[in-house]
Amino acid sequence: MSEEQFFKEKPTANILVQIVQRYLPFWPVFVVLTIISLCVSYVYLRSQTRIYVAAAKVLLKDPNKGGGDSKILDALNIFSEKKIVDNEIIVLRSTSLIQKVVKELDLYTTVYNEGKVQTEELYKDNCPVSFIAVNKDSIKSGGKYDFDIDWERNLVKIDNRLVPFNGVLTIGKTNYVVKINEDYDRNLTGKNYFAVFNSVPGAASAIIGTLRAKAQSYSSTVLDVLMETPVPEKGIDILNKLFEIYNKDAIDDKNLIAVKTIQFIEDRLNTVNAQLDSVERNIQQYKSAQSVTDLGGQAAMYFSTVKELDKQKSDINLQIDILNDIEKYVNSKAGKPGTVPSLMLVNDPTLSALLQQLYGAEFELEKARASAGEKSETVTGTEEKIARIKTDIKESIRNIRGNFLTAKYSIDANIAMNNNLLSQVPKKERGLLEISRQQVIKNNIYNFLLQKREETALSSASTTADLKILENGFSYGPIRPVGQNYYLVGLLVGLLLFLLYVQVQEQFNNTANYQQA
Repeated sequence: MSEEQFFKEKPTANILVQIVQRYLPFWPVFVVLTIISLCVSYVYLRSQTRIYVAAAKVLLKDPNKGGGDSKILDALNIFSEKKIVDNEIIVLRSTSLIQKVVKELDLYTTVYNEGKVQTEELYKDNCPVSFIAVNKDSIKSGGKYDFDIDWERNLVKIDNRLVPFNGVLTIGKTNYVVKINEDYDRNLTGKNYFAVFNSVPGAASAIIGTLRAKAQSYSSTVLDVLMETPVPEKGIDILNKLFEIYNKDAIDDKNLIAVKTIQFIEDRLNTVNAQLDSVERNIQQYKSAQSVTDLGGQAAMYFSTVKELDKQKSDINLQIDILNDIEKYVNSKAGKPGTVPSLMLVNDPTLSALLQQLYGAEFELEKARASAGEKSETVTGTEEKIARIKTDIKESIRNIRGNFLTAKYSIDANIAMNNNLLSQVPKKERGLLEISRQQVIKNNIYNFLLQKREETALSSASTTADLKILENGFSYGPIRPVGQNYYLVGLLVGLLLFLLYVQVQEQFNNTANYQQA
């Protein structure tokens, strides 16, 4: 060993020897303090409520990203719209949707068992009794109430009252049915039950605070939905019910659109049908009065030429009528969500896109009002967006109407040119042609509306849910508390107490030696 190595290693060896000589005599104290700290950590760990994670994976169907199940149904679905993942996450966590979950699962009342170490939340099979609100639309917060169960007399003692099984209990101006769990083990003793009666908004707010949803990637519509809960089964039920209600509301919205569109088409059909009946009666009366039975060759040639022009003119007139209806609809709309009934009848792609934007913006406004409040910046911004879209729609309608009128004037000019042929047609036949021409126009419009009505009915029948569940609700955990961390802290505390004990003991010995000297 060199001299340099000797001087480097000797101080280190001396320090280790000093540490061992200083602390080794007190090793029993270290063992005792460490055991005490670990025991305290164990007791504290047992007192903590274990938190689990309930999770599910769903696919948000978006035909623009390949989320649909059937290309045939997608082709028939005239009400499809692009889904924005961030918006749908807000909808999943919206107050209105979660409140429906709370009502259907009766989560406004929670039952607990207060044990000696920790308080346990009871749910479903593990819960002896449930409190079901009679009127779920008027539930008031009632607070916390201890209760006992007399299984022999079939009574629940709560708030100094005895309520029979399946009887009615009034708490906080709300009537609850005391529903007993027949499968609960009645031999269990030493339980300290209590129930917390919450309002529906309060229970929904607590769920929203633990609910998370995120897309797996920026371009993906697959969502991972998670929530933290002390009762895994409860979390799974909440997620499954949430998806069920979300899909049901989405289908109801689409069906409402179809109903309004069919209603609009039916009104137009009734009007055209009345006009068609009038024309047919005119033909019958004219033939009877003028004794007309056949048309000449010249009339047939004129009819063939003018028929195509009249068809074009009828299409333009129908589009102008639709534009008028759309303009009236936009002007009279009071900001309430709905659909533009004649959206499917619009041939102009720009106007159709604007109307679709108007419909989407109005539903965004309702969602924003439900989640953010009436006076929020989101609501104000959406209302301004709707106003801008309406202005663009009106401008587009004016431009399209101008183009239609120009085309109509050109067709009228061509019809006027062909009217010279009428001078060669007998007066009686010419009158019949005029009436028959009106009949053809009305028939074309009537057949067109019938076709659109069938398309709308098929689209309504093909409406499918917007969420497809890829992985049903499951749970894992607990994620908190982590036992290893508690024991590490206990070990560290034991070590610190041991060091403090040794320091105090040495200080005491030094003081005693000094006094003796």
